[in-house]
Amino acid sequence: MQNKIKISSYILGIFLIILVGWFLFWHINKPQEETVVETKNNITTHIPPTTIVPAAVTDTNDAPKVVPAAVPIFMYHYIRDYTDANDPIGENLSVSPKKFEAQIAWLKSHNYQTVFPMFFKNPEALSAKPIILTFDDGYQDAFDNAFPILQKYDLRGMFYLIVNKVNTPGYLTWDEILTMQRAGMVFGSHTLTHPNLQNMSPSDLQKELGGSENILEQKLGTKITDFCYPSGKYDAAAQSELSKDGYQTAVTTAPGLANMQDNPLLLKRWRIMENTNIASLLEK
Repeated sequence: MQNKIKISSYILGIFLIILVGWFLFWHINKPQEETVVETKNNITTHIPPTTIVPAAVTDTNDAPKVVPAAVPIFMYHYIRDYTDANDPIGENLSVSPKKFEAQIAWLKSHNYQTVFPMFFKNPEALSAKPIILTFDDGYQDAFDNAFPILQKYDLRGMFYLIVNKVNTPGYLTWDEILTMQRAGMVFGSHTLTHPNLQNMSPSDLQKELGGSENILEQKLGTKITDFCYPSGKYDAAAQSELSKDGYQTAVTTAPGLANMQDNPLLLKRWRIMENTNIASLLEK
């Protein structure tokens, strides 16, 4: 009887060992369920649950933001194809649409961000490199040529208008100006008639500066804070009238980089021409 019990216990022990071994073998080698993961390119990939998915690469736009010490300001006039040996001034004031687009494309590819002159009054921290693109006089090609290129590269411009020239041949119309404004372009005063502001009577100064400001505010429905000196000419009386009329910034034709500590009513600009190498200019 005792021998039978020993044999039965022995058989039971072997059975239990086999059962435990089989269970462990099955658990270790069990097929793992797959998780469906959608990638950025909308391609589905099957990944086992224990697979570690690498973290996404940090976007370059997440670079630390800083307040710049200076902001380059570009000065444009005509964006057009133009050659005339009898009009060297007109040639020097003209940049072809092809060259202009190449310049804008270069700025975009080198992480430049367009800001406006009021940046000097209310600076902010940026992760991109700031630049201001200004266009003097309000010529028709600002709408026909410059505006579409700026939109293409998602950049914006500051356009200074000779107010009495609006709606005249060769210049912008109010409808075009409003279209550009709705797209993010900004406008400032370049006076009523583009006179020499030096030694001008107080009443004429007020008319050219305050009068142009009032018309622009009525037409555009926004506060006008930015001014451009005609031909870069001004005196102390002109600056005083600007302040009295509530202008916050004014650009000159003096060449150079505009620093944040500069007088915001005397901002320097770089004149851009057809043969200007903006890469060399900005690397100075």
